[in-house]
Amino acid sequence: MTNYDDLPRHAEGRKATWFELFFDLVFVVAVAQLSSAYAHHYDLGGALVFALAFLAMWWCWLGHTFHATRFDNDSGRQRGLGFLQIVAVALIGYGVSDPLGNRAWAFGGGIGAFKVLLMLAYLGELRWRGAAGLIRVYAVLYAVQALLWLTGAAAEALRWAAWGLALGMDLASPWLVARQTAAVPPHPEHLPERFGLFTIILLGEGMAAVVHALDHGEHLHLSSAVAALVGAALSFGLWLLYFHRVKGQGERHISDAVGGRRLRLWAYGHVPLYMGTASLAAGTVALSAPGALTANSGAIYLGGLTLAVVGLSLLNWARQPSEHA
Repeated sequence: MTNYDDLPRHAEGRKATWFELFFDLVFVVAVAQLSSAYAHHYDLGGALVFALAFLAMWWCWLGHTFHATRFDNDSGRQRGLGFLQIVAVALIGYGVSDPLGNRAWAFGGGIGAFKVLLMLAYLGELRWRGAAGLIRVYAVLYAVQALLWLTGAAAEALRWAAWGLALGMDLASPWLVARQTAAVPPHPEHLPERFGLFTIILLGEGMAAVVHALDHGEHLHLSSAVAALVGAALSFGLWLLYFHRVKGQGERHISDAVGGRRLRLWAYGHVPLYMGTASLAAGTVALSAPGALTANSGAIYLGGLTLAVVGLSLLNWARQPSEHA
């Protein structure tokens, strides 16, 4: 039986710290860089690069967030590691405009460095004996991923294989720690708040895209106005559905295997939601130019909307019984 004196305690009513809000702003810049690059290559190839790069970046944010929700006490050591993570994200943001080409060294190197820092963050929590299993799994996972990302950054011939395997490990990571989730649960209030804040970041990107669409070219065109209006309406609609319909920011209490499964479904549900929301923001800019709306570009835009709807549906299924009342 786990001795709860060997685990960090959940602070009542915990909220995001000022450092976490600052940390999020760096991701705002990186996501904006990726969205801008995607808007200028709004085709199937660009969509593939966008999806892979977005997943890789978001899982860095996710790794930091799951560590912080369990162990962060705003110590000097944690702040120091957090600052180095911010530097790594800045490097990722520089590389994300061409993550598989000339700037692959920056993109992969930045993610590799971020994974090393996550490994060190977990190793710094070994004093919590009740969380030793969770800490070991994450430390090994991030060490292997760091090696894969750095290998892909340095060796172009191995890039797709190394980075694909690293991304696969990200997608599988909730299952790798499934046994420890109930014993060392994330904070039931803080974690959903963090996801809600990242949702706001992406919806904010959608509204920024509305302004960029209106400012596309020397004169305001009908296509710009229509793209901006549709983008604004969808951003508001997604906000309404996330926060008021499916209550994606609702508390996540985990005390047994069922709660753990709901948490995983909830977390996975954010993947298509976030990718779809970010894709819609890029599409708002891409489709604002006269003649930009074609069968292919329209299908990509609808694909982004479909992803967002799928994500919201998964979040609705993952709602806890009390949220359905």
